[in-house]
Parts: sequence; C-alpha cells; structure tokens
Amino acid sequence: MNRAGQWTTISMHGAILIATSVLLMGEPWAAQGNDNSEAGKKLYLESCQSCHGPTGKGDSAMAPYLTPPPANLAAKATQEKTDAQLRTIILEGRPGTAMASFDGAFEEAQLTDVIAYLRSLTP
Repeated sequence: MNRAGQWTTISMHGAILIATSVLLMGEPWAAQGNDNSEAGKKLYLESCQSCHGPTGKGDSAMAPYLTPPPANLAAKATQEKTDAQLRTIILEGRPGTAMASFDGAFEEAQLTDVIAYLRSLTP
C-alpha cells in the first residue's frame, strides 16, 4: 500500500472512531452530568425572562408587544426539542421573531446550565 493509501485508511479509522464515540457517549459538546440547573436559572433570569417571563411560559410584561409572542419554554413542543436543537435556537436566534442570537453571550458550560434549567420547567 502506498503512503496516500495509508493516510486514507488512518483517516477513515479516525472518522469511524469519532462517529462511534458520538453514538455511545452522546453529543460531544454536552457536559455529561455537569449541568447545573440552579446556575442556569440565574442566567435565565438575567438573559431570558424579559421576553419569556419568570416561569418561562412566554408571559412577560413585554410579551403582548412582541409578534409573534415569545415561546412557552415549558410547553410540550419546546420540551420535546433535543438539547442540540435548543442550543441552535439560543445561539442563532429565530428569524422573524424577537428571539435574537445569543452567540457569544454564554460560555459552553453556561449554555449547558441554561438548557438544564429549561428542562426543569413544567407546564
């Protein structure tokens, strides 16, 4: 086997190893077991409650002035989203809504904590 063939084989084995790790261990960016919903609540209250309300149900004082209204984060539709989907919404925002991008606003661990807090919300 020539040198190029060896590198192709090594690259392919590396890709298989990474894919297997993701399948077995979950999302690689999620801090497995290190989420802190209490820290996430503090961040939520500082950054999110002005639109989503103190309980996450989209019932803030500002909500009537936002079109469309803020999402109810405790609703089944939100709670059924994966952590990766919630992460994307937080980081990229929602076009056509008041949900702005929060890219750069949180450290990775803080983002994990906010998502953990969102998971604790109940309808």
